[in-house]
Amino acid sequence: MIQKFSVREWAELISDPISMREQDQRVFEHAELPVVSDKVSVTLQLKIHKHHSHWAVIFHKGTEFLIRTPILQLTPNKSAIHARFSGNWGSDIGLYEPDDGLLLNKWYHIAYTLSDLEKRLDVYLDGEWVGYYGISKVKVQKVIFNDGPLHIGRTGNEKGFNGEISNVRYFNWRLSPEEVLEDFFVRYFIIPHNKIT
Repeated sequence: MIQKFSVREWAELISDPISMREQDQRVFEHAELPVVSDKVSVTLQLKIHKHHSHWAVIFHKGTEFLIRTPILQLTPNKSAIHARFSGNWGSDIGLYEPDDGLLLNKWYHIAYTLSDLEKRLDVYLDGEWVGYYGISKVKVQKVIFNDGPLHIGRTGNEKGFNGEISNVRYFNWRLSPEEVLEDFFVRYFIIPHNKIT
């Protein structure tokens, strides 16, 4: 009998805060990231300086805009979180925005967790669970992961955000609620810029 073991790996892609404008981007090639087969999580710190009238990309992994596992955007005008992924039944699947948008010039901790095995996408804001999307046809519907690059900020013709980002971590497993909370507390209490509003 052959047993398979998955190795939990993560990478911190951006550590210290960097400023981003809507035309700026950072690109991380697929080979630079932990190997993902059926689960992924991304955590980050974000501060928005300006709301835009367009959708603003925070991160997007894929070679085309509708190849998007994972993708996190901000909605037009109020910068609410918009988390999506691609599946074998559609290319724009996921969580619709929470009621409230992000306030300007305030640091937020955001966690995006996705699992094909558990058939769900979860989003957390400052350690609190704010929404999820559950796959209903669990036998036939599957998340489609890809080997495209991960873009932070602008991707292709889609604009990025105007603000600052730091502590971007990419995990090859679905973080539990306890792990998300731990990541938030470490960022809030250890990273000094998080205390600045």
